[in-house]
Amino acid sequence: CTRGMVILHPTRARVVNEAHERAKAESTIIPRDVLQVVANSIQDARTAVNFAMCSKACKEMTETDSLWKSLYELKYPLPSKAPPKGKWKELYVFQTKFMRDVLLNKNLDEILEKAYPRWESVGSISLPVAT
Repeated sequence: CTRGMVILHPTRARVVNEAHERAKAESTIIPRDVLQVVANSIQDARTAVNFAMCSKACKEMTETDSLWKSLYELKYPLPSKAPPKGKWKELYVFQTKFMRDVLLNKNLDEILEKAYPRWESVGSISLPVAT
């Protein structure tokens, strides 16, 4: 060891690097309890995505059903039947894309006419809007 530097044989460097990466992943500077408090206070999907990019621990905390169920409840009415365990995020993403791509589309009448040829005979409808 010269001036604080360590020289490793190439076959041992990988083992040291893997141990270091494992230690970094297991220990966070901010305690997990504090991160959990922050994750529980997230009010929108964009914040959840940004929080998930902070660290592996943050990403784990944004993958919970409880978070995505609460985000879903804030934006949409609850479905009559709850999705299977682990699927709240997928339901939220699907609902958001459906709202953006279909219901809020300027060409909604054309989309409905192609999807449901008898749509014209139904007349106008009112869609539920989350408050």
